[in-house]
Formats: sequence, C-alpha cells, structure tokens
Amino acid sequence: MDITKYYERVIRGKISFKDILDLWNEGDTYDLLYLAYSVKRYYRGNPRKIDLCSIVNARSGRCPENCIFCSQSIYHNTSVKTYGLKPKEEILKYAKYMENYCSRFSIVVSGRSIEDRDFERIVDTVRELKERTKLNICVSLGILERDKLKELKELGVRIHNNLETSQEYFEQVCTTHSYEEKIRTIRYAKKLGLEVCSGGIFGLGESYIDRIKMLKELKDLNVDSVALNILHPIRGTKIYTLIEKGAIKEITPEEALKSIALSKIILPDREIRLCGGRLYKLRDLQCLSLLAVDGLMVGNYLTTQGRSLEDDIRMIRDMGFTC
Repeated sequence: MDITKYYERVIRGKISFKDILDLWNEGDTYDLLYLAYSVKRYYRGNPRKIDLCSIVNARSGRCPENCIFCSQSIYHNTSVKTYGLKPKEEILKYAKYMENYCSRFSIVVSGRSIEDRDFERIVDTVRELKERTKLNICVSLGILERDKLKELKELGVRIHNNLETSQEYFEQVCTTHSYEEKIRTIRYAKKLGLEVCSGGIFGLGESYIDRIKMLKELKDLNVDSVALNILHPIRGTKIYTLIEKGAIKEITPEEALKSIALSKIILPDREIRLCGGRLYKLRDLQCLSLLAVDGLMVGNYLTTQGRSLEDDIRMIRDMGFTC
C-alpha cells in the first residue's frame, strides 16, 4: 500500500470514506501509525510533544442510565464506591497536586445530567481552581441545556460529552438516553463558543465501520479534542457478562492501535487524547500510541486505577517525547 498518496489526501482535506475503509482493510498497523505520526508532524509542528490531562471523579455511582459498560450504573452490581459531590477543598487539593504534571484538569460527575444545586457548587469550585491554579479546566456534567452551557461559557471552561460509538450502534450501548441528546448538547456548546472534548470507547462490540462513523461524526461536529477510550470490562456490568458468554469479543491490542492511528488520520487537526483502558489493553504497546496521539490522560480514571505518573512520564521520555 502506498501510504504517501494517503498522506497527501489527508493534508489537502481530500481523504474520502472509501480511502479510510481501504486503509483499515489493506493497511498494515505500523504503516498507519507512521501515517498518523506524519500527519501529526504536519498539523502540530512538534509531533513529540504530549499534552497531559487528568480527571477527578467528583460524584460517583448511582447513575440512573443503563450504559452497558458503566460500573456506576444502578443497573449493574459492581463494587464501585458511591458518594455525593466532593467538597471544593478536596477537589482543589487534588488539582494542585496534578498541576505538577498536567496542563488540563476535568471535574467529572456521574449521572445523566447535573442538578442545579450541584451545578452551582461546581461553578464555585471552577472559579476557585482558576484563581488558585494555572490549569485549563474541563467539566463533564452529562446532558446540558443552554442556560447551564451559557454559564459554563462565561467561566471559560471546556465541556466533555462522549458519543461513545456510532449513531447506528448506540442503542446496543444505552437505551435510557438518546444519541440525539448528546449531539444537541455538543451543538449548543459549539454555537455558544465553548470548546468541546468528545469521543468514545473502542471495544463495545461495534464494528470498525461504527468506529469510523463515530470519528466522522466528531469531525462534522467540529469538536476541539477527541477522547479515545478502550474498553476495560468491569465485573458486574452487562458488557462484562456479554464478553464472558462470548456474545461480544474483546478487541486485540493491535486492533486498538490501528483504531487510534485511524483517529488521527480522520481528525488530523484535532487533539487526539488517549484515556481509559490503555494500561489494560495495550500493556507494553502503550508507547506506540504516542505516534498517533497528541495527549494522554494520566492518573486514575473514573472507577479504574491508572498507571503511576512516574511510569507514564518515563515512557514518554524513553520514546524521545516530551510532556
């Protein structure tokens, strides 16, 4: 396969859906990683700079939605901790620690959406974070209406709302809210001038075409940052049972890498961030993902433990990259 011709099409904005399918079906994984790295060099200037971000699970568990992968859903019997919104000082203390490593910090809460009382507490916490740290602040608060989005715009934060998968496959993942509600939140946010981070999870039983369609949707929505996760199945969730019964097959590390590379090829001028599941799925191959991504989420995830910060930074430096 002549990777050069695809590089030219990407940088001219002329790569087609058929081209993407050809790359997936005929392209070698390592050729795609090389192509992604070349694209990153063209759009980013310094392809070896990795931006680090982190999150705090500020409100955990008791989520009324039935997403098949989520250990915080009331539909699942997991050992996840449940608690209400963390105090401002606790969030601030953790953020100040992560500021030593990261440029961006996100407050994440469980649930379909955020109630007014907790929303105002988060607004207060964000103001404090902006006053007492130099971190760029993000919030992940579920499905949001315009009034709350307007207030978040005034705060100068980035919002996060994952599509999870393609529109066609979404009903296999969740039935208690719709894909359209997610799209509407993102469109409202973009119309108001908010930065948006959105992405999905690889390995939910979707086809590679579903992944491509999701990535094309993110491109059409003009999101600023793309959060890529790889499924880490948690005992007690529906997807864990489906995998255990053989109804869904887990993706391989190589398939995950190929999907990550294709993400950068489809969204060449967007920030591609690799988040949850990389330690579980990629293991010793994590370093190869740096060829295709612009950033990593470090520290712990929502309900799973991440790799130590020291190990992640060592990996980045061992590859000759910087953070």
